[in-house]
Amino acid sequence: MDNHTQYLQQYIPFIDFLAEVLGKNSEIVLHNLKDLDSSIVAIRNNHITKRQVGDPATDYVLRMIQQGIDDNKDFSTNYRDISNRNNQKVKSASLYLRNKGEIVGMICVNTDVTLFEEIEKSVDALELLLGTYQNNKERNKASKETVSRSVEEMADNIVMELAIKKGISINQFKQDDKYDAIEKLFDNGFFLLKGAVPEASRVLKISEPTVYRYLQNVKSYQE
Repeated sequence: MDNHTQYLQQYIPFIDFLAEVLGKNSEIVLHNLKDLDSSIVAIRNNHITKRQVGDPATDYVLRMIQQGIDDNKDFSTNYRDISNRNNQKVKSASLYLRNKGEIVGMICVNTDVTLFEEIEKSVDALELLLGTYQNNKERNKASKETVSRSVEEMADNIVMELAIKKGISINQFKQDDKYDAIEKLFDNGFFLLKGAVPEASRVLKISEPTVYRYLQNVKSYQE
């Protein structure tokens, strides 16, 4: 067990406490941000995302780390939607854990709000029927996060999302599309994970040297 994992172990009773207080609709996750490939140290109520101890960080966490976390922030709340394969909508909040001033972990609370959204839709429909619906209702715009249980699954999810946006299948990707895919993977922090290059090579059906070349061009352009 490394020092960071050992440090984070002390928060497991707090994870149990939150799971007990918030109930079964809230998944509580303890992340080790120094081991992104096996980020999850502890998880409770994992029926929401089906993840387990040892699973990697999500694409949102990778993006956040790549872009840098504000040293003055201790937590973020209601800042994203998670989509998973059960079509659930999950609102999240995170508490940053620091060891000697360095952020080494996070406690994430992911609450399934699917039922509440269905209720909200029913209320909107009733208001329309009664003529009291307000068209200028403000909707929270949250960053999207896709839950993946492996590097392979994350590569598939990110590239598939791009394919859907382009309106073509991954098998129809041309050179420019594959470059765009590498750029999207990079922007999502995917290449912070071990084994990212071989997985990008696999999903895009290009050689690893080509992945490295595209990646270098993306980095040079963004710099």
